[in-house]
Amino acid sequence: MEHLTKRNDFIKASTGQKSVTPSFVLLKHMRDFSENSSPKIGYTASKKIGTAVIRNRAKRRLRSAAVETIFKRAEEHTNYVLIARKQLLEYPYADLINDLKDCMS
Repeated sequence: MEHLTKRNDFIKASTGQKSVTPSFVLLKHMRDFSENSSPKIGYTASKKIGTAVIRNRAKRRLRSAAVETIFKRAEEHTNYVLIARKQLLEYPYADLINDLKDCMS
């Protein structure tokens, strides 16, 4: 699965479907069918979360959870953006996985 790198792709994702949980927000946006069909994923954590070390830790947790869930259930021609929330670092990992599975179904 490819990663989102361009700011414009993150902005487009905000216009799509949105799922909010206590630990993260999942944005889902369908791309044009003329583009590459493989799904893409992006991760973000704002400065509201904390320092750079804390933001990086939050993104690592999101990446790890995404490998277990999103990579297996991703739809073609779709961009996914996972936005970390402050509660993510205290949230149990098993609950994080379950929330992601619920958002993907």
